[in-house]
Amino acid sequence: MLVEKLTSVRADRTLSRCGVWATGPRQLTLPIEARGLSEVVIASGSLQLTPDYDLLAWLCERWATRPTPSGVMRPTLYEIGCDLYEGPPSGENYRDLLAAGERLAFVTVRIAGIDALTGEPGAYETVGHLLDFARPDEGRPAGVRRLSVELSGWLRRAIDGGAPVRLSWRTLRAFHRNEQLAKRLWIYLAAERWKPAGVRDREGTWIACGDRLFAALGMDYARHRDARAALKRACETVRRIDPRYAAGTLELRKLGRSWRIHAERPSWVAWQAERSEQERVRRALREAGWR
Repeated sequence: MLVEKLTSVRADRTLSRCGVWATGPRQLTLPIEARGLSEVVIASGSLQLTPDYDLLAWLCERWATRPTPSGVMRPTLYEIGCDLYEGPPSGENYRDLLAAGERLAFVTVRIAGIDALTGEPGAYETVGHLLDFARPDEGRPAGVRRLSVELSGWLRRAIDGGAPVRLSWRTLRAFHRNEQLAKRLWIYLAAERWKPAGVRDREGTWIACGDRLFAALGMDYARHRDARAALKRACETVRRIDPRYAAGTLELRKLGRSWRIHAERPSWVAWQAERSEQERVRRALREAGWR
């Protein structure tokens, strides 16, 4: 069975920012209310960052590229598993995928934006399930079983007409199980609104470091200094895994009595040009006999 290799995925920006994703020990079935920097989410439970977010992003990308008139998608477990696990999935991988799909279908969310002036949430604009999910026929071999998945109407509209987050699939899957906070931070940064920095061909952003950021990232530390130490390690991990951040700055900075995450990276156009030049140099070296 030939499966086209996935390079990037689209994900909903609001879901990528809200605090429904667990990055540490958390009872997933308990209701949560998490007030982030720009939105508040009330959910019937939490979701695992891996593989739940990855599966949802995969399904959003499938909808964006291969929508159906009925709204129902019928991917096989094998094609999803090959992308998530970079090779033929195992029986355990199949079980993990099915469990992730059921968690995504179980959770209901209410998300409202926070007024920048008053700090209070507005009307809950996103309400309901994320998707409908039906297990495949157990009588067929696992690889060829087809799921029945229908993204909720509000999520389909967000992918079709909004400004979804574009994520590198390879980088999304490069974070290990013990690097979930770094992965969550990387996703959150991808959903940020970046602005031109003072340096040419650079863009930057900063994020206030406090309870609201901790909630959005699914963190649960008794002391702020422990949370900041964890965030510092997460920044270092992101810079190690994503070369675009390694080419810029990602760190915690103290300003007076407050802390913030400061991020700066090459703009997408400049980064693509730099990568093209690096590939040209590598190709020239190979042709000259260098290894």
